[in-house]
Amino acid sequence: MDGRHPLEEQQLSAVFLDSAARDSSRSGPEFVDDPRGGFVLALVVLLLFGIGVAGAAGYQVVLSEALLSVHAKETQTALSIARAGLRSYIGKQIGIHDDTVIYSIEGGDAVVTARLVSVIDDFQTLYLLESEGVYTDPTFTGSPARRTVFQYAVKREVALNHVAMMTQVTGDLYVEGNAHIDGNDGASSGTCQQSSVDLTAVIMGSGSFNKEEDPIDGPNPEVIYVGSAAALDSIGIDWDVLTDTAFPVDYEDTWPSCALPADSFTVTRFNGNLSAPSSVCGQGVLIVTGDFTGGDGFQWDGILLAGHIVTTNNNYRIDGLVVGGLDGNGTLTRLDDNTHIDYHRCYAFQAGKRLSHFEMVGSTWWEEM
Repeated sequence: MDGRHPLEEQQLSAVFLDSAARDSSRSGPEFVDDPRGGFVLALVVLLLFGIGVAGAAGYQVVLSEALLSVHAKETQTALSIARAGLRSYIGKQIGIHDDTVIYSIEGGDAVVTARLVSVIDDFQTLYLLESEGVYTDPTFTGSPARRTVFQYAVKREVALNHVAMMTQVTGDLYVEGNAHIDGNDGASSGTCQQSSVDLTAVIMGSGSFNKEEDPIDGPNPEVIYVGSAAALDSIGIDWDVLTDTAFPVDYEDTWPSCALPADSFTVTRFNGNLSAPSSVCGQGVLIVTGDFTGGDGFQWDGILLAGHIVTTNNNYRIDGLVVGGLDGNGTLTRLDDNTHIDYHRCYAFQAGKRLSHFEMVGSTWWEEM
């Protein structure tokens, strides 16, 4: 015993038990209903929404800039394609041209259309060329970029100018009495649409001309001396282009088919020397890069372009136009026996159309805006 009175101990025990009972009635920490809690939650949600909107806006800006960059590249490429289409059309449309052509260029397409503007004369017509470049970047989807350009061009309807029945660019020309060069038009009236015009019989380049008796006919003067460069310029052809094997022709180192229609004129090229036999078919432009030897009985209607016309005693005939001495070697050409070279405007025009081509008119290019 510690000297306490029993009553005092009972009172202390009651106090202790009452305190313990109050403590045991508390099951956890106390929570206070604070109205500021809802505001904080709303603020957090608003901040998250703002961050999302800002991110989406930034993505759209980056995407828009990327699309603008791609579109700028597409339109520039489309313009390049359109201009390249014009150049392709000018360079590739030889002879009878197509009104509309599609070229695949730089991964896109150039749609080129030729529209006749006016007829200048029998030799030239004016055209308006339109080229639309179409391009789509393969890494993006969407409408293709389009750019359209225009260019005026003159079409040389007949590649060879009709200035003389025979043009000797280099080398001397001797015509014997039994041969014949005639600049008077041999076509019958009304047989072709071109105007009938008689030509000078011979144009001489760097060589000299001699004849025996009077074997040539045509309006005065019958012979004109102009020099080799002027002679080549006067007929209006590019010999280097025509003799390049990359230049397309209808027949290469072989004669045209005898099954061709009677009104079919072709371009036939022989690389090197040619001895032309009598039994051949075809008409049009005959290109011989080396020496041409006309066989006995050979006949050609159209145009003969030869590096050199070899002297023979054979009897052959050409109705149309003839150009010799194109090889620049200055070798003599002697027309012997009964060789006949006569101007025929219909054959010359029909043959020349097979080499017709476009030439751009300077400072006439523009873009549709």
